Amino acid sequence: MTNNDKLAKLLPEGLSDEGIEAINTLVKETVEERVDSEMSNLNAKVSGYLRLKLDELKAQALKELEASDEVYRAVKVYESLKSIVAEDIESSDTNSTVSMYKEENETLQSKVDELNNKLASTMNENSTLEGAVTTLREDITSLSEIQKKPFKSSEKALVITNERKNEGIISNSADNSFLTEDVIRLSNSLQK
Repeated sequence: MTNNDKLAKLLPEGLSDEGIEAINTLVKETVEERVDSEMSNLNAKVSGYLRLKLDELKAQALKELEASDEVYRAVKVYESLKSIVAEDIESSDTNSTVSMYKEENETLQSKVDELNNKLASTMNENSTLEGAVTTLREDITSLSEIQKKPFKSSEKALVITNERKNEGIISNSADNSFLTEDVIRLSNSLQK
């Protein structure tokens, strides 16, 4: 008895052979889909398991190689020594390079300081000279204004003449203490 016959007995009577075939095909497809799904899940699980086991096998093989192989241990020792020597050489090179740059930096800094001092003194001198130039320009301007105006003296003079009019009246309008009556008489006598 085939699966179709078994399925046909379970189904109610009155179904045609075509209906039974359609149901059989549907069941077959459902079973195949389920099998494919389970197979892909199993494949993923088996692949993961195999990768894990391969990594474990590699790690174990490496440990055994390290433990038993002399050449491998010698290479590891050589690499360790090489890294230690490289660090020592690098640190000594770095120290010498740093000290060289430090000395050069100090030399350049002293030159910069010296130039800054010269610049400051030059700026101070320049500022002094600018002040002097400004003062000279002001003096020139005031002198040129004075030349344009007619000279006007603030002093007053006493005019002495030989005329004998008003001989008794001596006008000392400037209140000059040096111009006394005696000085005026003396000047009159010298003019005669």
